[in-house]
Amino acid sequence: MCGRPFICYVPICLAVLLLASPAGAHDADLSGPYSHKDVPATITKIESGLMHLQIQGSSGEKVALRSVSVKKAERMGLHQAKVGDEVIVTLDESNVLLDIHDPSRPIHGHRILVGNLAYADPVWEVVELFTSEGLESFSVDALAGSKLSALEEGALVRAELDESNVLIDIHPYHR
Repeated sequence: MCGRPFICYVPICLAVLLLASPAGAHDADLSGPYSHKDVPATITKIESGLMHLQIQGSSGEKVALRSVSVKKAERMGLHQAKVGDEVIVTLDESNVLLDIHDPSRPIHGHRILVGNLAYADPVWEVVELFTSEGLESFSVDALAGSKLSALEEGALVRAELDESNVLIDIHPYHR
């Protein structure tokens, strides 16, 4: 028996936490965007084609600053956005801003596709996937393009498309 109960229980508690918690790194391999989170944000500034956002934590505290292109915000339906407006942003498993939404409109008309990467152009503007529907071509969001560098043509991938049918996220897919 241990003379210091606190020291005895720490390893047990850690082991339980590690065994009971989901594997975050494996989330990208699943069929849905389980590692994505939707969080509230406020537009703090709009300048030089960028919309600056203050992201709020679960209890309302300000936790991070992010920027998104005005072009992307308009693609997502934020045509008359102004400083002080509240929005909902979707962050990926690395806290990269994937999407932005008007909170008064339904969120996530996103589609998840699984297929083989057939082609990614050198500047990451277009990607082609061979899916069960055949060969499909999609525009690529600028932030998702960098994820293509880690993928080889022919690789089995899980891709997420936004409401405009633009690829916003892509990961290797393991069955």
